[in-house]
Amino acid sequence: MQLERSERDTKAFALALTAMGAVTLAFIANRNGAALVMCGLCLTGLLAGRLIGAPGLVLLPVALGLCGLLWLIWVSPIDHYVSPTAHLVGGILVGWALAETLHSRRWAAWALAALVAVALLTVVWEMGEYLGDRVLETALIPSRRDSALDIFFGCLGGGVGVTIAALRAAVRADG
Repeated sequence: MQLERSERDTKAFALALTAMGAVTLAFIANRNGAALVMCGLCLTGLLAGRLIGAPGLVLLPVALGLCGLLWLIWVSPIDHYVSPTAHLVGGILVGWALAETLHSRRWAAWALAALVAVALLTVVWEMGEYLGDRVLETALIPSRRDSALDIFFGCLGGGVGVTIAALRAAVRADG
């Protein structure tokens, strides 16, 4: 039984990397440097998540959500609300994944740790956007105001994601 679960988890993580890799290759083929920066940050996040012990079955929905989000942003943009929406949804996905991973370790302050981690990751994401823009000369054009809004919406989304995980944990505990 344990081997079956481990194999399923490994396959889920492989599928997560494959999905993100496919989207990355599509953006490389279209010579979209800004989208490539985002894909690189997402791939790095997936690998880092796995290194800290996030299960593949948690990372798979995150990867699929991020792939869909990246596609919506770069293939069919949704007006000037793209950045706040993207950071909100990304925050929800990451907050949920962190909360699920930390809750499974039975830490008393798992929700607080997940919120702090989301806040740190949103700052790291913005630094990655800035560095990617400078190195690849993309069209991200970061500004202090834009970065502050992105961090705010990323943290807000993270709070929503942690809340969803907390509600799921409460339901599992009751049932």
